[in-house]
Amino acid sequence: MSGQDHKGQEPVNPRIVPLPPVVLLLFLAAGYGLQRFLPLGGGEPAIESVIAGNALMVIAFVIAVLGAREMLKARTTIHPGGSASALVTSGIYRRTRNPMYLSFLFFIIGLGLAIANPWMILLAPLLLLYVQERIIKREEGYLTQRFGPEFVDYRKKVRRWF
Repeated sequence: MSGQDHKGQEPVNPRIVPLPPVVLLLFLAAGYGLQRFLPLGGGEPAIESVIAGNALMVIAFVIAVLGAREMLKARTTIHPGGSASALVTSGIYRRTRNPMYLSFLFFIIGLGLAIANPWMILLAPLLLLYVQERIIKREEGYLTQRFGPEFVDYRKKVRRWF
C-alpha cells in the first residue's frame, strides 16, 4: 500500500508525545524514586526473584526484537509517532497487536523482581493503563484512518495483548 490512507488522503501520524520509550523510563524512574524514599520491603532479592526477573527481562527483549524485526521486514516505521507505510500482521503480530508495549510490561516487572523493587511491580498496571489509554488508542485511531477495513479486520482477529 502507498503512503496514502484508504480514502486516498495523506494521513497524519498518531502524534504520540512523550514517546513510549520515554514513558517506560519515566515509570522506571518513578519506581526507583519511590523505593528510595518510600521503601516497600528491603534487603537483597532472593535468588529465585533474581532468576525470575532476569527471565522476564529476556522475554521482554525477545518480544521487542521480534516485533521490530517484523516492522523492518515490512519496511515500515518502528517509530511510534511515525507514519506507517504498511500494516504489519505477520510474525508476533499474529498473536498480539502490541508486542513492543507488552515487552514494557514484562521488563518493568522483571526489573522489579530482579532488584527487589516492589514499586516497579505495583506501577506495572499503571504503565499498562497509561500505554493503553494515551498511546494505543491514539495509534489504533491512526491505523484505522490509515488502513481502514484492513486494520478493523485485523483488530477483530488479533488481541491487543496475548
